[in-house]
Amino acid sequence: MGGFFRVDYLSQRGKWLQLGKLLAVVFIPIFAGWAFTLYSIAENVIAKNVYLEAQGTMMKSIALGRLLFNIQKERDMSILYISRLGLGSKTFLLADYDKTDQAFEQMWTWPVEFTTNEMKQFRSKENLMSYINLHRTALDITTSTTKSEIEFYNGIVEFILDWMIFNIQGTGFGNVWKTLVVFQKITWCTLDAGAERAYGSLFFANGNFPDAGMYDEYLNRISRFNHNFKTSAFFSDLVDTSTEENLDSNTYTSAIRVLRTEIRYYNFRGNYSSIVKAQAYFDNTTFRIDYLYTLQESLAKRVILNMNDTLKDIELQVIAYVVVAVIVIGACPVIMFFSEALTSHMQTYSKVLMKASSDLKDEQSKTDSLLYQMLPKPVADRLKKNSKVESEFFKSATIMFTSIVDFNELTTKMSPLALVDLLNVLYTAIDDKLKMFDVYKVETINDTYMVASGVPIPNGSRHPVEIAYLALEIVSMIKKQTFGETRIKFPLQLKVGFSTGSVSAGVVGSVMLRYCLFGDTVNTASRMRSCGQPNMIHINEPTFRLLDKTGFFVLKPRGTITVKGKGEMLTYWLMDAITKPTKNPKTNEYRLPGEADSYTSSSSLYNPSGVGPSDLYRMEKKTSASGSMSQYAISYI
Repeated sequence: MGGFFRVDYLSQRGKWLQLGKLLAVVFIPIFAGWAFTLYSIAENVIAKNVYLEAQGTMMKSIALGRLLFNIQKERDMSILYISRLGLGSKTFLLADYDKTDQAFEQMWTWPVEFTTNEMKQFRSKENLMSYINLHRTALDITTSTTKSEIEFYNGIVEFILDWMIFNIQGTGFGNVWKTLVVFQKITWCTLDAGAERAYGSLFFANGNFPDAGMYDEYLNRISRFNHNFKTSAFFSDLVDTSTEENLDSNTYTSAIRVLRTEIRYYNFRGNYSSIVKAQAYFDNTTFRIDYLYTLQESLAKRVILNMNDTLKDIELQVIAYVVVAVIVIGACPVIMFFSEALTSHMQTYSKVLMKASSDLKDEQSKTDSLLYQMLPKPVADRLKKNSKVESEFFKSATIMFTSIVDFNELTTKMSPLALVDLLNVLYTAIDDKLKMFDVYKVETINDTYMVASGVPIPNGSRHPVEIAYLALEIVSMIKKQTFGETRIKFPLQLKVGFSTGSVSAGVVGSVMLRYCLFGDTVNTASRMRSCGQPNMIHINEPTFRLLDKTGFFVLKPRGTITVKGKGEMLTYWLMDAITKPTKNPKTNEYRLPGEADSYTSSSSLYNPSGVGPSDLYRMEKKTSASGSMSQYAISYI
């Protein structure tokens, strides 16, 4: 899986992979927001359906409330008819029968829960109307009793009221639940007020209650009415308990209170029959029921209005979420288009940038190569980091000079181009020899070629050995004339001289920078070259002592000579090497006598014990920071 993502982003596959990652970063929050939007739409749709269902239930409750109001009125009128308070015939009941039938007609839907009820008369509106019509037909002043009338109609009223209360409780949520609670309580108050009207009118019509149970039911209805009416005021501003007290000044309210008091303190054995009081109780209580019915209608309208407002809010939210979802869906292809375009532009820019970076790297490499040809790599690296390189002092190093014998004569005999060609061939051949040893080409001036070892990277006491082997290689090449076509009629000869000692080094100037060496060792090496002989390697006494102790070279005393600026000096000739460097045919690398593949420590080349060369040294080599020089360490075995 990890290999799949490790691709070249500049390729076509890399482009699409990068585009996929970009789209993933963009679309993950978009999809999350889209999912939340769809979830919110679903939630609002569900809430809307719930509110619609609650609204439907409330509309049914309102219609059922009207039906209950008319059924109670029909019940109470039937009681008056049986109690002989009516006109003596059933004709005066027809108006109430018509109102009840109209209330049934206004019931455009019948509660679904009624259709499966075990009592068949409630399974449909038509069944209930037929059930009531049969009772109306059977109503007879001689055979019917007030108790049977109360039980018949109360059964219908309480069945419908139970359904209303149960379903109203199920819709009590949001900002309408308080109004629904009040609607429930006022519905109970209407029912209880209707029952009070029936029982009170019956009491005065018959002169007494048939039994104590009906008396208790009468008192319970009044008590429940007072409780529900007072507590409903806590949940709605439409209900004001002071209204009932203010109504005390009304004639019908005062009459109800007087008649209640008379019934409350009656004697079971007395006869309190009074047609006037029965009619008064009925009429005055009807006023109260009308008030409650009006209050019930107001509460129902408020509930429906609140539900409508809530439904509008839900619809607006659904519309807003749908618009957001559509915008998100519509934005997806636009985002994909611009993302693809952005990825293509980024890829194109990356290719241009990579090419420019590659070109810059190539130019930097060329610049570094030129700089490394002018200065040692460690010095050049320090110079690139800092504008100035501090000069250094080396306690021990070896400096070598070479020059062409009779060079001034050659300048007169050869053309400038031929002379330049000669010097180029010679110096190129010497440059190739430098790769074999840990040496650094300092500079060339005219026919003079200057090489150093031990600078700019110290190599312990190895520097005289490196220069010695290099000098022998150069002289051998000159003697054999194996450095190319020289275009001269006589063999080319060199003077070679080197000296070992302390030197100072530093970068001089700000234009055409040069790494220059200073000190008496440089002057002595130059004198060794100028005082030398053709194709001979001239060294001073300190260098002789170092080389002689290694046992690797054939050295011959020259004797004491007079050196310009130095006076008399004892000098020597480096004739040959006892042990030659060996070349690895696989790697084309040269290995000096006693040299190992690597080293970890360094020590002096001196051999105070007098042990032979093959047992004394382990010469170990590693590549220098410049890549063109090698570094050696010599340790005792």
